[in-house]
Amino acid sequence: MTPQLKRREFLTLSAAATGGLMIGVLPSATGEATVTNLADENGGLLNQFIMIGIDNKVVLFNHRPEMGQGTFASMPMILAEELDVEISKVEVRQSDADDERYGSQNVVGSRSVQTEYSNLRKMGAAARHMLITAAAAKWGVPAGECTTEKGEVTHGSGMRLGYGELVAEAAKLKAPENPTLKDPSTFTIIGKSIRRQDIPSKTTGKAVYGMDVQVPGMKYATIEHCPVWLGKVVKYDSATALKIPGVTHVEKTTRTVWGRTVEGVAVIADNFWAALKAKKILRVEWDTVGLESISTETLKKKFMDESSRPGDVLHGQGDTEKVFTGGAEIIEARYELPYQAHVPMEPMNAIVNVSESGAEFWGSTQNPNGIRSFLMRKYNLKKDQVKINYTFMGGGFGRRSMTDVVEEAADLSSLLKVPIKLIWTREEDQTQGPFRNCSLNVCRAVLTRDGTVEALEHKIVAQEIQNQGGDEMKAGRQLMGGVTTAYAIPNVSIRGVLQKLHIPISYWRAVYHSTNPFAHESFIDELAIKAGKDSLSFRQAMLKDHARWSNVLGEFERVSGWRAGKKPGTGRGMAICERSGAHFAMQVEVRRENGRIVPVRVVTAIDVGTCINPDTVMAQVEGSVMMGLGAVYAGLTVNKGRIVEQNFDKYQMIRFNQTPEFVTHIVASSAAPDGAGEAGLPTIAPAFANAIYDLTGRRVRKLPMTTADLT
Repeated sequence: MTPQLKRREFLTLSAAATGGLMIGVLPSATGEATVTNLADENGGLLNQFIMIGIDNKVVLFNHRPEMGQGTFASMPMILAEELDVEISKVEVRQSDADDERYGSQNVVGSRSVQTEYSNLRKMGAAARHMLITAAAAKWGVPAGECTTEKGEVTHGSGMRLGYGELVAEAAKLKAPENPTLKDPSTFTIIGKSIRRQDIPSKTTGKAVYGMDVQVPGMKYATIEHCPVWLGKVVKYDSATALKIPGVTHVEKTTRTVWGRTVEGVAVIADNFWAALKAKKILRVEWDTVGLESISTETLKKKFMDESSRPGDVLHGQGDTEKVFTGGAEIIEARYELPYQAHVPMEPMNAIVNVSESGAEFWGSTQNPNGIRSFLMRKYNLKKDQVKINYTFMGGGFGRRSMTDVVEEAADLSSLLKVPIKLIWTREEDQTQGPFRNCSLNVCRAVLTRDGTVEALEHKIVAQEIQNQGGDEMKAGRQLMGGVTTAYAIPNVSIRGVLQKLHIPISYWRAVYHSTNPFAHESFIDELAIKAGKDSLSFRQAMLKDHARWSNVLGEFERVSGWRAGKKPGTGRGMAICERSGAHFAMQVEVRRENGRIVPVRVVTAIDVGTCINPDTVMAQVEGSVMMGLGAVYAGLTVNKGRIVEQNFDKYQMIRFNQTPEFVTHIVASSAAPDGAGEAGLPTIAPAFANAIYDLTGRRVRKLPMTTADLT
């Protein structure tokens, strides 16, 4: 949400008034950060990152949307470290949405800490430098003799002043462009498990999500979409729906999904219950000619047929074809993965008010800047005519990076001239997507006589998120995400066979890292077994010259107890992957419980570079493992052009009683921070499948796993 400052508080905190200090980093055209004092000569605010009042109150602003990944803690922790204040005594607030002030505020791909670490350190260090300079001037001593601790500037003589006593003078100083940063060896906040300030409100129910927001004068809307993708509205009967008390309008609406126009019929009412009742009795005639022939079976056949094509080279070294045609035994395996729904627990929703003077949005989004850009473009508005109010998110997983739901709400608001609160039902979310891509992965390899991999080819048959329409049929490198190319294999070919379908796909937690590693790491395990070698040793031999991987696997070996062997009645499997710079290795231990094979213990060693908050990293790893485990058990199927699993009765979410024991080991590292928000997901499926083989001797090459796979 936009930070709300009372007038008196603003006057106290603005530099032109009584000396509050606000400081930030402005992104330049080149992407480099420039530190600036955030109060201009007239007292106007140019940006908001750090706010210090004369009462010593410190407010730190988190400028990245919070959807449970921990930015509400990690962003301020970095600021507080360099500012040298106790994070427990700092108030954290969500910033407003403004890409000119903050740069990109999207939260995707576990990039928040990665991209902001250096900038945030500069912000905190610049403020600390200005406070030291102000104190030194007041005392008449060199600034080099002064230091800071816990929100005070101190001098060797015993003099000390709180930051609030210095802000009036500090605010008059020019912020240093390249302030001296702390030596990481002196960190007292970064690297510690710090309590997140957003957790209490989320626990008590006080936290505000998009679903909670109400705006004066708003109407509620829900939309009937065609269950068959891209079906067109032929006609609809609004008379029966309009008889429901509280229903005011029934209108056709549209949204754009990756360049394709999707039609729907919206019911607008004074309350959501009335809108929902009317939607259930609304009768819409759809034109679905030619769209109902697609099914899971036809998709499988198409992908299998397409897999015979050579595809486009996404990564290559050596000459795999020469090896494959040289007469040696070729080992081949095929792996199938289904579409998946995003299923955030907070259904998709948005409030939009489009008026003659501008547009305003309220809601939960991963992409506040994108929503502003969309509204500006759609309604020919200037930036200052569009206001974005964003809240906590009840899950996003990539789905809330899109603006299509906002487009529908804006379309209706523009038509009816009132704020519209649009809420999708769970069925709409399940059936309309966009989804995680389905794929067929074909892996081939040749082993030498001594059991090393001489050649490996991994062919990915799938849709590509950024190339869903048009005539361009060359696969892009995005398609190979999650395929570990660090293995020391002399001949490697990663190929893509691009598929164009009208079924919409989009970013899903870990994106292609959520699909490709199931095939790649399962196949690596199959090669190890074929070579008669231990799975861990097989990988270590191929990564011994890769310093980071070698270190991670060494730590994994230690914390997993791999060399000690497995317990009686259990199976174990492992897998590795790199995602968003984070390197991790995972072991899954399984056994039979009540006749069903279940994962009972998951051990992960992860190198995320400099770890900001270990507690958050562990939560992210374990949360992403659970989401990945859910994708092992459930998937979406297509019949007659529509999704079969329309709600949680058929698309079952993972439950608390299915949670394994977790051992999450964070590998010590001084490297720059990497992303941890998706780190546990890519390896859970292959490690689980490899463990099932270890227990039963059966290979699982298709997801979701069936009852036969798990018994």
